[in-house]
Amino acid sequence: MVSGLRTTYLDVLRLPYALRAFLPTVVGKLSFAMVSLALLLLVQEGPGGFALSGAVVGGFGLGNVVVAPLRARLVDQYGARRVLPGLALGYAAGLFGIVFAVVGAAPGAVSVLLGVLSGLCTPPLGAVMRGVWALLSPTEEYRARAYSLDAVVEELVFIAGPLLVSLTVLLPHGPTTAVVASAAAGLLGTVGVVLAPVPKPGRAERRASGWSGWVGPLRHARIWPVLSALTAVGLVLGAIELLSTAHGRAMGNSSLAGVLLAFFAVGSAAGGLFYGSRTWAAPLLLRMTFLGLAACVALLCAAGGSDLVVLIVLFTVVGLFVAPSMITGYLAADEIAPIEERTEASTLINTAVNAGAALAFALGGALLDSVTITVSTVLMAATAAAFIVVAVLLAALMQAGRARAPLSR
Repeated sequence: MVSGLRTTYLDVLRLPYALRAFLPTVVGKLSFAMVSLALLLLVQEGPGGFALSGAVVGGFGLGNVVVAPLRARLVDQYGARRVLPGLALGYAAGLFGIVFAVVGAAPGAVSVLLGVLSGLCTPPLGAVMRGVWALLSPTEEYRARAYSLDAVVEELVFIAGPLLVSLTVLLPHGPTTAVVASAAAGLLGTVGVVLAPVPKPGRAERRASGWSGWVGPLRHARIWPVLSALTAVGLVLGAIELLSTAHGRAMGNSSLAGVLLAFFAVGSAAGGLFYGSRTWAAPLLLRMTFLGLAACVALLCAAGGSDLVVLIVLFTVVGLFVAPSMITGYLAADEIAPIEERTEASTLINTAVNAGAALAFALGGALLDSVTITVSTVLMAATAAAFIVVAVLLAALMQAGRARAPLSR
């Protein structure tokens, strides 16, 4: 059973300071929409092939995943204006370094390490903006709609990003130019966010020195099934990006990868618009489980297509389930974590997705050099489904524990 929300997307954009902060994050996210595909195509031009390109992008994702909660904690403690500029410089430096490493035929390990460095320094613009939305939203209804708007616009950016990469690779030194443009967009977007006049939250209290203080939102048992389910969504994301380059190469035109990813993002934006315009009676974890399994099935279908029109349809269908999964994850994080930990909890949602994507790049990149597209996709989809099963089991164990607790007293 669903019912319409009264608050509109336009109401959200009219909130004080909203556009001044939101528009720069869109520019910064354009960098993130371009960088994986740009790096894949750049590194694949060298002798390393799919294996090295998957390792570089996987290293980028791994670096991003490892310190994402720490970056969010630093922003909470010291403020975005102190933390973001240094991160943006490290992010861009890593990308420029990969360009020089590939052009100079440096050992593949150098590119992988630079990818890790760039990932470590990725500015958490999405988490910062979600913190701004939480501060600006006068009601829960506004916040739910703001998160939906944020997710949908992000998907629209992920339509433009791959298309820009596809157009750029048609130029001389196209992949190199695409990586450089990604670095520039990341720098410009971060500068815009730092200069935006936004309300400041109260300084977060310093963590307790004990174990529970250091792990932050991870001490809440209910967040673990959510993170497992969203790791599966990340696996689908990484798999679909690798699949786009594999299909593009199989059809003799690598620029088709950007077209396929653009339609994937169209599907995600459409799914997010529909999902965010309604309230849902089903529990959050049940929704994530359904959406994740549906994405796995759609991914399997996308592996077998060979005609461009069929692939466009299949990639669009896969995308339908991605933005709704992310929106549900952000709402779950807000529900589970106390208000002083919401930025970090929101970042953990992205961390889980990025971890799944990094695993897909590492696993799928190695598989695509040795087995068929179909076999590699089946293995990646099976891995994603396994994470969803783990989420269900964790939730069931916690439910059983709560049921037994009254009997033990």
